[in-house]
Amino acid sequence: MRIALVQMEVIQGDPMANLQKMEKLLAMSVKKGADVVVFPEYSVTGSVRRKPHLIDAKGKYRKIFSFLAKKHRIDIVPGSFIEREKGKAYNTSCYFERSGKMLGIYRKKNLWHSERGRLARGRNISVFNTRFGRAALAICWDLSDPLIFREMARAGARIIYVPSFWSDAGVSNNKTESRNIDALCHARAFETEAAIVYVNAAGKYSENDTLTGCSQLTLPIKGAVARLGHNREGILMARVGTGDLERAAKVYKIRKDIRSGYNK
Repeated sequence: MRIALVQMEVIQGDPMANLQKMEKLLAMSVKKGADVVVFPEYSVTGSVRRKPHLIDAKGKYRKIFSFLAKKHRIDIVPGSFIEREKGKAYNTSCYFERSGKMLGIYRKKNLWHSERGRLARGRNISVFNTRFGRAALAICWDLSDPLIFREMARAGARIIYVPSFWSDAGVSNNKTESRNIDALCHARAFETEAAIVYVNAAGKYSENDTLTGCSQLTLPIKGAVARLGHNREGILMARVGTGDLERAAKVYKIRKDIRSGYNK
């Protein structure tokens, strides 16, 4: 399978502009031969802090991406967007197959500090079947939680999509944060024997807050086999085969131990 990792600069507070940009980048990914295209966290609106009117309460973003998947005949992970259900707002990611059908939906469990108190935590993992095998969704700060990835491995996920909006938060620097991202992607791939598709946002979030970039495909045996070593906008094309995943499963047997309860 060929994946387009779209490291996109998100326009804060302008869903229409972001959606128009996403469709252009989607069309470019199709021309490059992608089977799946993945966007960053908060791709549609940017932060909704103090912007409650940007929260989707009618499922309109789901409908838009379902339409785009069907129109372009491509599987889409549209990063994430904020939607409201039963009075609670969630940071939500989905997987749409090329027919337009939504195969998986995930609500972020590990909220970043500024999201807490404004957004509700998701409670369940999301592991589902695709035409490329069993897949799962996580979002950004979930990378810091090995337990959620262990649950995904137990449920049979072979490829885990992680849209992200990871920045230096104005207190660190991009070299430090890029090393953190690399280390976490490598660790999560190793301990799950799965492919990690990490797609971060690009550019600047605010005057004092810079996105880290470093979108990458990381495999359990080889580490990062495709990586953007910068925080500029761009499309990274990466290919995932089952050989390295099968080899890791034979060598390390971590998934086998997880499923058997050996290292519980």
